[in-house]
Amino acid sequence: MEKVDTAAIAAPVGRNAFGPAASKLRNLPPFIPACAGNVLWGFSFLFTRMALQAASPEILLSVRFVTAFLFMNLLILLGKGRVSLRGKNLKPLIVLGLLEPVYFFFESYGILYTNATLAGVILAATPVVSIVLAAVFLKEYPLRRQVLFCLFPVAGVIVITVCGSSMGIASALGLVLLFCTCLISAASKTLNRRVSRDYSPFERTYMGLLAGSVVFTLSAFRSVGGDFGKYFDLALQPRVLGPALVLGVFCSIVAGIMVNYATGKMPVVKLTTFGAISTVCSTFAGVLFLGEPLSAALFAGSFLIVVGIWQVTRI
Repeated sequence: MEKVDTAAIAAPVGRNAFGPAASKLRNLPPFIPACAGNVLWGFSFLFTRMALQAASPEILLSVRFVTAFLFMNLLILLGKGRVSLRGKNLKPLIVLGLLEPVYFFFESYGILYTNATLAGVILAATPVVSIVLAAVFLKEYPLRRQVLFCLFPVAGVIVITVCGSSMGIASALGLVLLFCTCLISAASKTLNRRVSRDYSPFERTYMGLLAGSVVFTLSAFRSVGGDFGKYFDLALQPRVLGPALVLGVFCSIVAGIMVNYATGKMPVVKLTTFGAISTVCSTFAGVLFLGEPLSAALFAGSFLIVVGIWQVTRI
C-alpha cells in the first residue's frame, strides 16, 4: 500500500464542497469540530432512550437516517451543499458508506448476546486498533508518547463502564461480534481518512446516510412484516419523530460533517482518542437528565480521558 500524501489529504476538496458553512469550519482548529461532534454523539443516547420507549431500534434507525438523508437533499436543493461524484473512484466511498449500517448491526447484536457494559469495555480498544490500521495502510506512525497516552482514554472508558454496572454473562458469539464491531470502527476511521483526499465531509456524510437509510428501512419493514401502515403509524408518533429529527439533524448531519472534516485534517491516532468524549458526555447526561447516580469512577475515568486526549493531540 502506497504512502498517503498528507498534504493531499489536508487540502480542501472543493471551495464550496459543502456550502457556505465550509469557510467557517475551515477557520477552526480541527480538534474543535472533532470534540464538538463527539459531544453531540454522546448526548444522542438521551434521545435514543426516549424514542425506544415507543418504537423498536429498527424503526428508530430508519426514521433517523431517512429524515437526515432528506434534510441533506434539502440542503443541496437550497445550494447549501454539493455532491460531485463525476470522474471519481466511487468504490472506496461506497464501502465507507456501507460500513455505517454494518457497524450498527454488529454493535446491536454484540450487545444483545453480551451486555452494554462488556460492549463498552471492548469498544474502548478501538483507538488501539485504529492506530495499528493507520500505521499499516496509511503509514501514519504514532510517537511513543502518543501510543502511551492513547491508552489513557481506553482506560478511562473501561473505568466508567465497568463501575457503572456488573459485567454479566457473555456468549462467545457476542464477543466475536463485539470484536468485529471494534475492527469495523477502526477500519471506518482509517478508510475515511484515505477517502478524504477525494471527497468532502458533506459527500462522505451523504453516502453514509444514504446507505443507512436503505439498509435500516428495509430492516424496519421486515420487522413489521412489510406492513406500510404499521410502519408509518410507528414512525410518525411524536415520541419517535421528535427524537429522530434531533438525532438525524444534529447527531447524524452536524456531528457527522464535523468529525468527517476533522478526519481529513488530523492523523488517525489523534482523531480516534476523541471518541472517548462521547462516553463522558453520555454518562454525565444520564446523571443530569435521567437522575442516574454520580460516582467517583465517573470523575476518575473522565480525568484519564481528558489527560489522554490532551497529551495525544499535543504537537
